[in-house]
Amino acid sequence: MAPFCARSYHVPYLVELRGGAVRRIWLRVALAAGAGLASLVVCSGVLVAIVLLFSNTTDVFVIMGSGSGPSPIFWVGLVILIIVAAAGFSLPARALGAKWDHVTNTALLSVLGFCAFVVFLVVSFVAPFVGVPLALMAIVATPLIGSLFAIREDYHYTVGLVRATVIGAVAIYCASLLAIWLARVEEGWSYSLVPVIVASSSWVVMPAIVAALRPD
Repeated sequence: MAPFCARSYHVPYLVELRGGAVRRIWLRVALAAGAGLASLVVCSGVLVAIVLLFSNTTDVFVIMGSGSGPSPIFWVGLVILIIVAAAGFSLPARALGAKWDHVTNTALLSVLGFCAFVVFLVVSFVAPFVGVPLALMAIVATPLIGSLFAIREDYHYTVGLVRATVIGAVAIYCASLLAIWLARVEEGWSYSLVPVIVASSSWVVMPAIVAALRPD
């Protein structure tokens, strides 16, 4: 057994070492959450830009089903905006420490989730009882799958990591479904955005959970 003086010498060192590890974890969590928020802002801007691009380059008869289709400018702009969205989706993966090829694969997978959200959003105008829950599910599932996929090759999954991430995603999704009831009770268009805002919080929470519980 080491002398008492040696043991007392190591205690402050261990405390300092433990404090440094905690600070690194919190820094990693803050970086991942900030990257998720930045990705949400970029993709929200892309969604608004797609709507504006469609309304400005598409004839009203196309929307009614009697036109020839959107103009080539719309398709060119759509491709550019999808590339911008993919760049935004790569931010959380980079913050989680994914390598370049994993960042690309994660961004492409997240773009598919974003496209699914757009499709379900369009469906919600026709069948809201089906489209709205599916659109909210796509919002929550996109950062969930993207965050876990980003660390798939470089780190090992743990039971606590997967369990906490899935529980967090399910809790946020259920909260967004409850927010639909609030939007129906309260009048005003601003309340209709509450379920989307609640579901969008997963873009910050999911990367933060993965960053906190990710094995080193």
